[in-house]
Amino acid sequence: MKKLLKLPLRIATLPLIAILLVFQLISSIIVGLTSIATNLLATVFLIGSVAGWIANAPSGLIFQTAGLGIFFAFAPHIAGWLLEKATDFTLVLLDFLLI
Repeated sequence: MKKLLKLPLRIATLPLIAILLVFQLISSIIVGLTSIATNLLATVFLIGSVAGWIANAPSGLIFQTAGLGIFFAFAPHIAGWLLEKATDFTLVLLDFLLI
């Protein structure tokens, strides 16, 4: 009886798994390529904040550039973490499908 109840759910998970796998592939490529640009932006903003500190720029400007630099440095890591969570969800669905 339990197998009869799981069968429609298993059939419904097949397209969802395919969609999630395509999403992971595309997202991994996008995160990999954009991480180069975000790391370059992080470097520019952090060097700019150090230059502003040396040149005695207003402290608000220095904090803004340092904050942007830190954000751009951590953005690929946050995106990777979210992508790992999507992978975990896909694995749970595959486990449900195969058991």
